Amino acid sequence: MSESTEKSLWWLTGSVLAIAGAAIVIALWRESQVPSLLLLDVFDLQFVTQEPLAAFIAAVIAVLSLGLARLVAVDQQQAALESLWAKRWIVGGLVFVFCVIGSLNVYRQAAISGDEYTNVLQTKIFAQGTFYGHWPEAIAERMAPAELGNRILLSSDGSGRVGTSYQPAFAILAAPFEKVGLRFLVNPLIAGAIVVLAGLCAWQLWQQAWIAGLAMLLMVGSASVVGFGMASFATNFLLLLHLGFIYFFMRGTLMAMVAAGITGGIALHTGNQMPHLLVAVPAVVILARGKRFRDILCLMCAYVPFIGVFSFGWTGMVQGLSQAHRQESLRGLSAAATELSWLGQHLRWPTFRQFLQDIMSLLRFSLWALPGLVGLVGLAGLAWIRMIRMTRMTRMTRKNILRGRSKTDEALQVCALALAGAAGFYFMFPLNQGHGWGYRYMQPALGFAVLLGLSGLVGAGSSSRAVTWLMVSAGLTVAILLPLRISEISEFVADRLALLPCLPEDQPQICFVDPSRIYWGPDLIQNDPFLDLKAPLKSRLILKSLGEESDARLIQDLFATAKKSSQVTSPGSGSVWLPGTD
Repeated sequence: MSESTEKSLWWLTGSVLAIAGAAIVIALWRESQVPSLLLLDVFDLQFVTQEPLAAFIAAVIAVLSLGLARLVAVDQQQAALESLWAKRWIVGGLVFVFCVIGSLNVYRQAAISGDEYTNVLQTKIFAQGTFYGHWPEAIAERMAPAELGNRILLSSDGSGRVGTSYQPAFAILAAPFEKVGLRFLVNPLIAGAIVVLAGLCAWQLWQQAWIAGLAMLLMVGSASVVGFGMASFATNFLLLLHLGFIYFFMRGTLMAMVAAGITGGIALHTGNQMPHLLVAVPAVVILARGKRFRDILCLMCAYVPFIGVFSFGWTGMVQGLSQAHRQESLRGLSAAATELSWLGQHLRWPTFRQFLQDIMSLLRFSLWALPGLVGLVGLAGLAWIRMIRMTRMTRMTRKNILRGRSKTDEALQVCALALAGAAGFYFMFPLNQGHGWGYRYMQPALGFAVLLGLSGLVGAGSSSRAVTWLMVSAGLTVAILLPLRISEISEFVADRLALLPCLPEDQPQICFVDPSRIYWGPDLIQNDPFLDLKAPLKSRLILKSLGEESDARLIQDLFATAKKSSQVTSPGSGSVWLPGTD
């Protein structure tokens, strides 16, 4: 075994051990700071309860991968990876089926966080062919707690109209599925498409089937891709769009640039603007360095219709719908300008506590992505540094390196800048999240990490022991780590649903939730956007509790025949009333 191969294996293994060790140490230290885990905030609690065991398993997988990479023959691995690439649609289909099963049985088609509920609510509204729903005026304020801010919006005139301020691209995609009762298929389809598109990007970059198959394998082994494939987040959709953006960008033709702009325009209007701005800006900079001004024009022109319709049209409608939203954003500004205004207000130099949370976020992203992925990206970076050092840095050579000597180089430079920009950006703004399968804000850049990492293996060839290490690591992750992650997701979802003081969802009921007693209370107050109190209640209605006396008066006014149920799963957190009983 060559010295460089030995170093690569130890680098991959060492990176996982370092990440796992850091995660375990931070989790133990954070736990020691409080007398009870219940005193931790939700982000720290999820990290402390989920990551130590997963980190230990990842470390074991890394060590096993090191040992097996030295023993397993490498003469068949190219054929295996090429076969995986040849069967890419079957592989994508299997991922789709797996995520469908998970969506129904693990995630239970639940919308645990406010972000997921926003997607579901928006999708249901669009499926009815309208821009907003309608809630009964008498209880509208109780159906969308103020804690959800400008995500769930009530009209300022008290009419009960309800809409969302989220950019609507994902809901537009999901609306036809919702119309036929198959919304749970959307994210599984996206997860399967991510696996296939990662392979297509690798093929477009290097025209080698084995590297395309390896790209697919790395995505299949990512617990975060599978986890988001079961959920209702739009996170994987952004990952898919960013892979599509880089796929068209690297093709380099004028029509491909238009396609990249269309893909980017959709990405820009999924959830919020920042994840894609961190990709689009580096892409324009790289094109400008190469003096590809015609490509810039084609790319940017494709964004224009989306910016006109969504950044101005959609945002203007949302601002007209909700006085609460107008208080958070200057009237008449586009969504992108509002985003920049928000950034200016929240830019901060992180305190130690915030810095620690950001480190925990990146560790979480690494552990959910795939053991060894960070080390693989590091190997690619070291190879690039060695190339520069070995090259005589004449002015012309330096110029070529910085500008990119080919469309492949330029595409990889966009990947590198977008990945680094995202990691750095989230250190400067308070965007930590406690619910997500990995690090939700970094997930759209996962594809860039995979492609960058693979760029360092192309020169070594398919017979490299590092390729063996990655194949073993991905296989063991699917066999050992993925089941653990699925059990963590299932337990998390079950725990959150158990917090609701409600009876089974298919039973008609009026459920009052006291958000002051349940951390997740505001997120769990979820209702259909087209509720009519004049019709018999067919499912559960979840309302914000304003105290037992106030709740009882509301019941007396609107549901005079309803009786209070004694079957409450979380005593003290609310109450349940059954309509139409004697």
